[in-house]
Amino acid sequence: MRSLALILGLAMVVFANQNIWVTFSPVVTDASSVLGVSVTLVGFLAITFPILFLILTVPSGILLDKNFKLWLSVGALLTLLSGVGRFADTSSYAWLLVCQLLAAIGQPFLLNGFVPFATRVYEARRAFVISMLSLSMYLGTIFALASGVSLYGAGGIFFLAIPPAAISVAGLLLLLGGIRAVEAKQVEVKMLNLRSVVRRRDLWIIGVILGLGVAAFDNLSTWLEPALQPVGLESVAGDAVAVAIIVGLVGVVLIPSRISARNLRTRYLRLVIPIVAILFALLAFVATRITLFVFLGVGGFIMLPAYPIIMDWIGKFHEKDVQGSATGLVGLVSRVISVSLTLAAAWFIFSTAVYFAFLTVAILVAFVFSIVLPRDEKMPVP
Repeated sequence: MRSLALILGLAMVVFANQNIWVTFSPVVTDASSVLGVSVTLVGFLAITFPILFLILTVPSGILLDKNFKLWLSVGALLTLLSGVGRFADTSSYAWLLVCQLLAAIGQPFLLNGFVPFATRVYEARRAFVISMLSLSMYLGTIFALASGVSLYGAGGIFFLAIPPAAISVAGLLLLLGGIRAVEAKQVEVKMLNLRSVVRRRDLWIIGVILGLGVAAFDNLSTWLEPALQPVGLESVAGDAVAVAIIVGLVGVVLIPSRISARNLRTRYLRLVIPIVAILFALLAFVATRITLFVFLGVGGFIMLPAYPIIMDWIGKFHEKDVQGSATGLVGLVSRVISVSLTLAAAWFIFSTAVYFAFLTVAILVAFVFSIVLPRDEKMPVP
């Protein structure tokens, strides 16, 4: 029961953290009027998260390895301070920015903590725990995007702030109530250990694969609407991406544990990546309302589970004492690639066919890296 309470507590904190990330995204224009700042500045509130994750992913991983319980708790506490702190002045942009920065700093400690947390709390069901935490990560974002307009209409920014604040409080109480029992020891993180992590070829490979996969979905979320304008389908872009994510969440629940139990991580990646490439290639030629929903739905179902599968790879094949650093390195590599490709995609949205061809090439590169990734049975288990 204590393990379940811990898992639920961290899942709730992660949900709240991701909710805080995009709280204002559905109401950027209205919020800018109320706060008396430009739309760009309101949009910057969300941008703080990827910026600080890129800066802090490796340091946070090192700190998690040094004292796991302390720094996971710090990430959870920063999320609570951010969520609850916004009530102090919901009309001040400067104050909301301060609170946003607190949660953005806490994010890498939470996300990079998935693997060491799952290994220490419930190692026998490590893949399941990682899947549930990944699910909470996605759900926090989806809930904020789906409920933002309604909550803002009901009570402005104050109402927007209620869900993440309440959930972060409940989550932190559950987490702190049992975290003392988590297996963890304070270790001295030596440069020799860090160098050994950097030299591990499989981490760089899965970082590239993850980055290219995340880049594809970030691109769809960011650029699909303008990319579909040449074929007159821009009005369904948001719904198509929503379907891909929702169906993908079903995949996150059903797939990773089965793949982990059978040691099929590499084979799964080698199978699904070319399928997604084919789906994108077909959309370059036959982008219709039906093909968008069907192909993106199928792509979401098989690709979103890749995140917990890759995280489970770290938990399976890397020692507990370096799992935070390993996750941080993978996060750094993947985030650099995903941000770079999302920015680069702006040059290709003038044509629907060219845009999907760009995504197809990115996914094909991921397939090349999956070919050089060792199969599960060839990886040494610590």
